[in-house]
Amino acid sequence: MSKKVVSIYGDISIKSPFNSDQLIIEIGTYHIACLVKLSIKGELSALEVYHFNSLEEEWYDIFQDIRSKSKILNRGFIDTRVYFNLQETVLIPSQLYQKESIPSYLQLIHGDAINQIIETEAINVTPQITVATKIKRSLMDTVNSNLMMITLHNTTKVFVESLLSPDRPYNHSLLKLQLYNQEMLLGLVYNRQLLLCQLYSQNSAEDILYHLLNILQQYNLRPEETTLELSGMLEIKSPLFDNLKKVFPRITFDFASQELTVLNDFSKHEKHYLTPYLQLG
Repeated sequence: MSKKVVSIYGDISIKSPFNSDQLIIEIGTYHIACLVKLSIKGELSALEVYHFNSLEEEWYDIFQDIRSKSKILNRGFIDTRVYFNLQETVLIPSQLYQKESIPSYLQLIHGDAINQIIETEAINVTPQITVATKIKRSLMDTVNSNLMMITLHNTTKVFVESLLSPDRPYNHSLLKLQLYNQEMLLGLVYNRQLLLCQLYSQNSAEDILYHLLNILQQYNLRPEETTLELSGMLEIKSPLFDNLKKVFPRITFDFASQELTVLNDFSKHEKHYLTPYLQLG
């Protein structure tokens, strides 16, 4: 069964339903996040995050359980954006992109796509990159039966566009970490070049440190010369963060824009904690 781990609400009683507001849902193997952004101001009106294990439960049962607990999903929306954040994802540079070859790329890296649907999305960077993801048909059927007016997107698109933003000053390597329930999204940029972007499983602080250091070792980069950018489910007062500080002298945090964190309940969480969800949309 799912567990609601985050619940932040504005005055949702006067929005019945939200109608013109935007519903954003991120779906991962171990979490679902539901957000509502106001159509006029672009401010956040509600946010819920649920944890579960889809490897042990059916997607239909997970959605039904979440709907029974949600104050968001019992309303109708005409603008619903579903973001998939799944490990069975590949990035395809423009020089290799051929639509008919995408299944082969996914099969080569992630195995056969039996009873799965392939979705692609262009990433707004230069040169252009396309992200492709395999989605279980049972998950897609569940999404279509529980939501309406849907457009499909990919969390990796938002992540890579942030990594390669022209506003970033690059004078050394940048390692970006977004931490989720049992997973971590990692990206590495060096000299304005994207070297790696991948979603990894993690179950401990040791797993996280191992992946960070292993990636840098693969590219012959040194932790003391690398900026580590953090966001997501990381507590500042924790052994993990203490160990990260020992290894990485250059640590920064990724914060969401101020208009998305005006609700009082955000004070319950550290400013970086919900950034991966708030930057969607």
